[in-house]
Amino acid sequence: MNTELILVAFGLILFIIMVYSYMRDSENSRQIRFLANTMDNFNKQIFALERKAEKLEIALKAHTPDTQLHTLEQKMNKELSSMAEPIAFSLTEIESAFAHFKKQMEARIEHVEDGIKSISMPKSMMGLDDQKIVSLYKQGMDKEAIAKELAISKSEVEFALKIARMQ
Repeated sequence: MNTELILVAFGLILFIIMVYSYMRDSENSRQIRFLANTMDNFNKQIFALERKAEKLEIALKAHTPDTQLHTLEQKMNKELSSMAEPIAFSLTEIESAFAHFKKQMEARIEHVEDGIKSISMPKSMMGLDDQKIVSLYKQGMDKEAIAKELAISKSEVEFALKIARMQ
């Protein structure tokens, strides 16, 4: 009976962990999609800036003599820098979002690893004491004495004997 409760508890814990992982995975996927869309928008803006710079350069070379060339270059540099500032700001925001996301993932991984380390199986289910239990039972010891001798529960002794078909 106790073994069944333990197995049901482990199953429930496993189910909860799976649901939690699914929820976290969907949240992470949503964040990744957001960041991917933002990067796509930045690429479009950069492409538009490059096209505009090419057009300005062509217009500059075609329509201006050398005296006005310097003035037009200054205007072009000023316009390009004013267009690049929002992109640079957005890139720093993305960088901080990625850093925050990385910290969250590392913390979650560490939490899951700690949780896995804290879960332990009964000794008899791991097969460590099964041979000892069977040997002591064959020598005539009762289940309670075997449990005390090996520092395990009586239900673990019964479970090991059932596995060994001694009971």
